[in-house]
Amino acid sequence: MAKYIVNISSTEELKENWVDSSCPNFGFCFEQESIDDCVLNEDGTWQASYESMEITKPRVFSYLDMVNGGSITYTLEPGEYGIKP
Repeated sequence: MAKYIVNISSTEELKENWVDSSCPNFGFCFEQESIDDCVLNEDGTWQASYESMEITKPRVFSYLDMVNGGSITYTLEPGEYGIKP
């Protein structure tokens, strides 16, 4: 896992989740639960951090297909996933 630090400007931004289209059915978010847990910058923004997901060898994942029923299985190839767009 690689750690990233991002400047944010509000509590709403801290609460946002994001997805990585390369790995379906995963959601990513910041580590801090409250803006008070973030470092305040001189310009009035805050620093929030998150960790990406690193896969070192192929991994198979399955999840339920809530729309069509059944399950979906896919393989994530080695790489880094979950980088905030």
